[in-house]
Parts: sequence; structure tokens; C-alpha cells
Amino acid sequence: MTEHLIHVEDLTIAYPMADGEKFRAIDGFSMTVNRGQIVGVVGESGAGKSTIGKATLGLLDENAVIDTGGVSLDQVMVTQLEEHAFTDIRGNKVGYIYQNPMTALNPVLTIGEQIVEAIEANTDKRGSAARDYAITLLEQAEVPHPEERLSKYPHQLSGGLCQRIVFAIAISAKPDLIIADEPTTALDVTVQKAVLDTLVKLTRQENIAIILITHDMGVVAEMCDYVYVLRHGKLVEEGPTAQVLKHPTQPYSRELMAAIPRIDTKIERFAVPGGLGKAEDRQRAIDYLMSRKTDAGVEGTPLLSVRNLSKTFTNNATALKAATDFKAVSDVSFDVYPGETLGIVGESGSGKSTVGRMILGLHKPDAGYEITYRGRNIDDLKSRADKLAHRQSLQCIFQDPYSSLNPRMTAGDNITYALRAHGTLTRQEARTLAGDLMELVGLPRASARKMPHAFSGGERQRIGIARALSFRPDFIFCDEPTSALDVTVQAELLNLMKDLQDQLGLTLLFVSHDLSVVRQMCDRVMVMKAGEVVEAGDCEKVLVAPDHPYTQGLLAAMPRFRPEEAS
Repeated sequence: MTEHLIHVEDLTIAYPMADGEKFRAIDGFSMTVNRGQIVGVVGESGAGKSTIGKATLGLLDENAVIDTGGVSLDQVMVTQLEEHAFTDIRGNKVGYIYQNPMTALNPVLTIGEQIVEAIEANTDKRGSAARDYAITLLEQAEVPHPEERLSKYPHQLSGGLCQRIVFAIAISAKPDLIIADEPTTALDVTVQKAVLDTLVKLTRQENIAIILITHDMGVVAEMCDYVYVLRHGKLVEEGPTAQVLKHPTQPYSRELMAAIPRIDTKIERFAVPGGLGKAEDRQRAIDYLMSRKTDAGVEGTPLLSVRNLSKTFTNNATALKAATDFKAVSDVSFDVYPGETLGIVGESGSGKSTVGRMILGLHKPDAGYEITYRGRNIDDLKSRADKLAHRQSLQCIFQDPYSSLNPRMTAGDNITYALRAHGTLTRQEARTLAGDLMELVGLPRASARKMPHAFSGGERQRIGIARALSFRPDFIFCDEPTSALDVTVQAELLNLMKDLQDQLGLTLLFVSHDLSVVRQMCDRVMVMKAGEVVEAGDCEKVLVAPDHPYTQGLLAAMPRFRPEEAS
């Protein structure tokens, strides 16, 4: 007989609001997880997925009220326990893998100190035995050079490496249950596959249960035995994974499935609900942007031409180690034509973002390069006016919209601050433009007065798009712009970017580790490995029938959602 490990029964969690009403983050939700079972919990941002995990670990906010039901872990009602009782549960019986590893790790402690602390707190290993076990855990999590990483601080490592370290900490005590909250957001496909394979292996070998909270339906399809679909805190649908993903019975579940990007087929638009603001305000924003449109060049001539682009970073010498050079990008050349989208794909550390940063002038390339934009070598731009016009014509949409927005400015000020600083707009004109651009990207113009923390991740990314558009650029570098978004918000943003590209004639350089998103957005794609371009060409060719073994390996590592393959 299968043994139940965790049972959620009619759970309702509410938060009191200023008007005396209650906001129900979870509303009558029930779920059962057995030992050795992997259960997926899916839904949009704000559906209440993470609240379930927090309730299991006693990490709900102080003002949270459990109105009905509770969470039972190994026949113990954990939602009724006092704080001190969770000492033996957190880390020991339940491991937690957080979505954002940079906030989960302590910035003032080395990686080794943090892993060893978790090992010594939850196992009988001490001293050198704990350190040796830490290295073993990092190897299990596919962290390269694990012994060297122990002396590093979180800020010295990539987001993908930090996520793998959080994973290593979570499994250190081989807990009964692992709650994985969007564990693959920061990982490229090959590392994601290695980490998920390790999770599955642990589950089968150690009889560990996993609650996988994710917006990646491909991961759910390949990993989960059973899936629950949430919306606004309520259970919409549940069942065996194949049944729910391939034959959903509820309209909301069908909307989620329709929003998933496909690698095998390119579509014009995703079938997702949601309007994009007032028509008159959107048109006013478009009219303003079109009035600032510049000549993008002769048709058939590249807007951007890059030749022999290389970048070497030097690690500073220490008392124990001489200075070393790291070649991040090596002899990269490509062209981008007006109105097209060129995608760059590859694993973490392949040099994708470094290429974009050099084009934008945020990194200085090694000698011997040439970057030509709109027919002019960028090194020939000498006057202040020419340099300013060039910088305004090239903009960036960053991966993390929260850290790229000034937290002390309103959304509207974030959008138009630079224009006002250059004297391009008056205060009133900036206020009007900020509202119009908010409407253009599908947000209420009144929201321009809110601070960044008051928006969801998808809304903040829309503000980032509006800020990039405010300069009326011809070229936008999109650095993983949808990696942290759930599938419906991602689909809405991709639809928005396609619409804006059509209306404004934008040219995009699109970096992503999600090959399905690149397939839907890009005309051509460039595959990078260890700083070099290994394959390039039309998306149809490279992402469907690649020639290079590395590209073939990337595609093979992708978790696939195949709705046509009914089980």
C-alpha cells in the first residue's frame, strides 16, 4: 500500500486587507503526495503555488490566517506547530529549492561555509567529512570545479551555478520531501536536464517525494506523475500528468496549454486572453514613437555588422594564485538586418550576454574588432551628439526587471527619467508619455504612479519594455526577457513584442536559453559554445534539423511538451 507523506485538506489561507476584507491566497485546496512521487503544481503568478510550500515549512507571513484545513506531514499537522517545532523539519525532513538563488544564499558567507553549515546542522558529518560531502553534493548538482567553488561568494558565480548550489544544500540531509519552487528558471537546458535527472534519481533511490512548483510545462510533462492546476488559490483541475496536459477538461487548463511555445512549429500569435490598454492612448504612444523614427538604412544592408568580436577577462592575482585570463568571447562575427530578429542560444557561460554588452558599449572588446551600426563604425563616433544618438538608438531589455528598475522611482519616472535628464521632454510631456507607454505595453496608465515593488514580475518586465521604447530605438538587445515569467504572461509578452516590432519596425537581438521561445520569436539563430559560434542559420533549419553535435545535444536535452502524443 502506498504511504502518504503529505496531505493538504481543504486548506484556506487568507490575508486581512485595509478595507476589512480578506484576500484568499489559497481557497479550499486539497492535495496528497506519496513517498517517491513527483507532483507538479502549476498556474500563473499569484495562483498561490508558493504559499502551499511556505505553509508546509511554517514560513507564512505573520498576518496570514489559516481559516480552514491544514497541512499534514508524515501524519503530523504542521500548520498547528509552534515555531520551535520546525527545527527538525526544515532541511532535515523537508528541503526547499528557491526560485531566486541570489536571495536564498547569504552574500557575506562563502559557498563552502553555507553548504557545510547545512550539512552539520542536519547530518552527523563534521569538519573534513562535512567538507568532503559538500564537494560530493556539488558534483551531484553538476557544479564544475566543485572544490574551487567552496571558496567563492555568491556574487562571484552565475545565476545558474548559484541555483545548483541551492539544490545541493536542499538535498544535503536527504529529506523525505523536497519542495522545488521554480527550480530551473535560471538554468540552461543541459544543466536543467542534469539537475532534474539527479532529482528523479534521488526520488527513486531514496524514496523522496517532490512537490514541483513550476511554469515550465515541458518539465512537468517529463518529470511529474501527477499534476494540480491552480488559479486564484483554487484548484481548477487535477489528475495524472498525461491526462491533464494532453486532454485538459477545464477552459483555464486549455488556455495554459495553448500558451506553451513549441519547438517544432512556429505560430504567428499565442492564443491567450488579455487586452492591451486603451486604443487612443496606445495610438498616441505609437504616433510619438513613429515621429522619432530614424532611417534604419538601405534595405538588404545590415543595420548592425559585427566582425572579429572577442573579449578576455582577467582574474586578479592573489597571494596563492597568479593572475589568469578567461576568454569569454572568441572571434564572433555576424550581421543583423533591419526589422529582423536574430536569436543567440547556448549554455550559461557561452558568451551570449557578453556579446550584447559589447555591442551596447557596456564591455570594451579586445583589439582587432569592428562594429558597424547604420553604416558607421562606432569607434568613429566622436561628437557628444553622435554618441548620444547612437546610445539612444540601441536599448536593452534586461533579464531581471526588478534589479534593472530604480526602486525609489515610480514606474513612470523609471520609463522617462533619461529623456527628462537629456532635456528631451518637459515634466508634463514625460508624464503623458509614461502613461501612454504603460497603455502600449498593456498596463493601466494610473499604474505609472506606483513603485516597482507593487508590480508582479511580468508587469515589471512590461515596464522595462516601455522604458526601452521611450528612446524610440531601432535596435533592442533582449537578454533573457521572459525567463522568470509563467507561460501565459510569457505568451502575452511575446505577442506584445511581435506587435511592437511590426508597428515600429524594430530590430531585435534575442538571447535566451529557451529554444522554444527562440523558435517562435526569431528569424535566424546563432548557437554559441565556450565563446565561439558553432552553428548559425535560419531557425527552421538550425532548431529543427541542426548539423552541429552541440546544437543536437541542446535540442535533445530540452524537456518536451507534446500535446499530440496522447497517452
